[in-house]
Amino acid sequence: MKRTAAIAAAVVVALLVVFAVPVGLVGMALVSASFGGVGESEDGGCTGEGSPITALPPDQLPVQVGGWSQEQLANAATIVAVGQQRGVPLRGQTIAVMTAMGESSLVNVGYGDDRHGVTNPDGALTCSLGLFQQQWCLGWGTKEQVMDPVYAAGKFYERLVTVPDWGAMAPTLAAHAVQRNADPWHYAKWWDAAVEVVAAISGEAAISDLLHEDDAPCAVAGDATGVSLEGWANPAVGSRSSGFGPRNTGIPGASMYHLGQDIANDCRTPLYAAAAGTVTAAGLTSYGNVIAIDHGQGAITRYLHVLTGSLMVDVGDQVQAGQQIGGMGGDKDLDPKGAGTSSGCHLHFEVIVNGEAIDPMPFMSSRGVNLGSSLTPQGPPAGA
Repeated sequence: MKRTAAIAAAVVVALLVVFAVPVGLVGMALVSASFGGVGESEDGGCTGEGSPITALPPDQLPVQVGGWSQEQLANAATIVAVGQQRGVPLRGQTIAVMTAMGESSLVNVGYGDDRHGVTNPDGALTCSLGLFQQQWCLGWGTKEQVMDPVYAAGKFYERLVTVPDWGAMAPTLAAHAVQRNADPWHYAKWWDAAVEVVAAISGEAAISDLLHEDDAPCAVAGDATGVSLEGWANPAVGSRSSGFGPRNTGIPGASMYHLGQDIANDCRTPLYAAAAGTVTAAGLTSYGNVIAIDHGQGAITRYLHVLTGSLMVDVGDQVQAGQQIGGMGGDKDLDPKGAGTSSGCHLHFEVIVNGEAIDPMPFMSSRGVNLGSSLTPQGPPAGA
């Protein structure tokens, strides 16, 4: 499993950080700690634990990252610092920042969804407050406590680490296991932003590569993609570059509604069958080179922008999960015909169920696969 030396070395030794920002933060001391690499125990085993990351001192925090303001970044830094203090690994710290993004946009708001008439299952209005929108009337603490970012972050971590195998879950599902909101996939759209922010407020640029290359610390070893207990594998290793749904790429002829998930990497990166099945298409189409595999029970996967000359299967072939079927394409200069409508090297991966294209992310996550990560987790994520 890949590990970055900068992350492994990010250990705090008696560092005192006091946050003074206009959101009622309190000071805290960050204790000395020493941990193994992210996702590894001291003997190299996979535990889901690892090395926490340290937030920069307040006077060294960036003024802005993307659309996130100084106040929002200071709140993110508090969340990271509380995680470090409690020995929560980088993945957990990033999940916490992602959750606060999805709940409050990293603003310590003094109101919640009750403003919009949202109710709990018993019909009572919700009573959520603060960075994590924690319901003070349901055991998260007093109003004053859940409005304290240090307390709120601590309560989030307190519950996160009790979730079985949280480190091997898709980040949004781990967050959902704590927050128990209506949509388990609600937080997924903030994962990339959380990775960017955590990298910026810690000064460790390598965090982005580490988390995207290895989205699930506990993984099946010994294979480029691994095969989950459900019999599914990652179609390619790389970073997720374009999601499912409406979009406007500005590329002539490109669809305005993206029917798959894009995984970007270098051209010729191996492509793998996502599950066992029968090859129903393999070759040049109006979309460039396409491979399609029928997995039975109404499920089909499609692999677009396959590099010309790299196809390793023919129509009618039986393939197994994780079997290489071709190489990544998408560069029109390298492969004018095979690339189809594409602006660079990537796999466009589709999942079709009963004739309808669906978002591959939740489909694959529920089968134990984090798209694009170098390894797949052991078994399905809890609560999927």
